[in-house]
Amino acid sequence: RGPRAVSMRILGVDYGTKKIGLAFGDASVGIAVPLEVIPNRGDDQAIKSLAIRVQHEDIEMIVIGVPLSSGNRHGLEQLEKTRAFVAKLEAAIKIPVVEEDEANTTQEAIRLQREEGAEAEEDALAAMLVVQQYLNRLDKN
Repeated sequence: RGPRAVSMRILGVDYGTKKIGLAFGDASVGIAVPLEVIPNRGDDQAIKSLAIRVQHEDIEMIVIGVPLSSGNRHGLEQLEKTRAFVAKLEAAIKIPVVEEDEANTTQEAIRLQREEGAEAEEDALAAMLVVQQYLNRLDKN
């Protein structure tokens, strides 16, 4: 296990058509924490809100959960919606946006609430899990 990456401030996003979960990750310590859930009042509004947060909090990268391993119709529709959002987001902000498979993050978020007593909202926990998965993968390389 080599030295950790230099500090990189990451915003995790769990995109949904009704609400968007947010989390913060720091690559230098390899830890992600849930932030909040914001209502999705349309992609343009959501992107504006994310752009403000990126600027004010010196975010250097966005990691967004995408349903890569879902083969059902709903999963494919969500994948299309999420990728369309990613394209708009990349055009609006000038930092990298990385896709990370969000498989099982919602179920794991519910488990964390039930069994571990996590108090954060489900979508913020899902965003945290997406970022943590990304950080864990970075750490292995």
